[in-house]
Amino acid sequence: MSPWQNFILGLCEHLAWPIVAVSCVLIFKKDINNLLSRIKTLPGGTELNPQVVENQAESKKDFDELYTKAQETKNKEIEKTASTKNKEAQ
Repeated sequence: MSPWQNFILGLCEHLAWPIVAVSCVLIFKKDINNLLSRIKTLPGGTELNPQVVENQAESKKDFDELYTKAQETKNKEIEKTASTKNKEAQ
C-alpha cells in the first residue's frame, strides 16, 4: 500500500467513533432535549431551573460589582499610604 492509502485508512480508523457519536446526537437531538428538560436537579443538588440560573447570574453580577468597588477602594488606600510614606521619606 502506498503512504497516502495508509494515511486515509488511519484517518478512517481514528475518526469512526467520533463520527458515529456526533451522528447519534444529531439523530436523537429531539429525544435528548426532551430528556434533559425533565431533569430538574443534578447530583450534588445543582438545580437546572432557568429562573434559578438567571438569579444566580444576577447575584454573580452584583457580587462582581461589589468586589471591584472594594478592590478600587483598597487600591486607593494603598496609594494614599504609599504617597504619605514617600513624603515622609523625603
